[in-house]
Amino acid sequence: MLTPKVRMFALGVLLCLGVALAGGYRVQPGDTLWDIAMSHDVELTVLLLLNPEAAGGLQAGTVLRLPERHRVAKGESLWLISRRYGTDVATLKRLNGLEGEALAVGQLLWLPPAPAAATPQSAPAPPPLDPERLERIASAYLGAPYRWGATGPAAFDCSGYVGRVYGELGLTLPRSTRDLWVRLDPVQDPRPGDLVFFSFGGRGVDHVGIYLGNDRFIHANSVENRVMIERLSAPWYRKVYQGARRVAEVR
Repeated sequence: MLTPKVRMFALGVLLCLGVALAGGYRVQPGDTLWDIAMSHDVELTVLLLLNPEAAGGLQAGTVLRLPERHRVAKGESLWLISRRYGTDVATLKRLNGLEGEALAVGQLLWLPPAPAAATPQSAPAPPPLDPERLERIASAYLGAPYRWGATGPAAFDCSGYVGRVYGELGLTLPRSTRDLWVRLDPVQDPRPGDLVFFSFGGRGVDHVGIYLGNDRFIHANSVENRVMIERLSAPWYRKVYQGARRVAEVR
């Protein structure tokens, strides 16, 4: 037999569950951002990062996104965690106020909520490559030093840098520049996200970068010894340019 106090507690729990959604919360009349942050043990700044539209005020019935948490285990990196949860390193840094990529075992990280599962009646999925997201991830490593054989995050060679960026987008690419050239589909006119190839040594492709659009590409430059953005139409690159390849399913 339940006591009156237990029945009241159970009713309160059910009421709370009525407005809590998977990865979100439905705003109730009288709610404030502070109240919602406190009741869900979420930092107010994190709540605003996930719901920037809420800065202008709350409206009853709207659903706010709520973050998830992850406790860092031994051997984990921001890149591995981003792959596991379907996000990217730049987003994890922003949510957790991180400047570098160093993590401590046991550290708690805020995570963006998992996307809702698509239903058969949902609209067609957007193209797999978002140029703005690609450029945001790629540009996060601007200035990182060049080192032959390195795949990041502290340093890169050209194909190691390309693999790192696309790894954060959830795609695994061949490791070498030559394999990328051979195994990806050729395209005549590059669009954002395509890989652009060069032959500095004159014996086949030996360098690769990522085309960003508007005549710009980003790459780990072994001459300038850093990741940088340059013009594809620059005379030196025009002379050694070999063509472009599109990242899709690797055959």
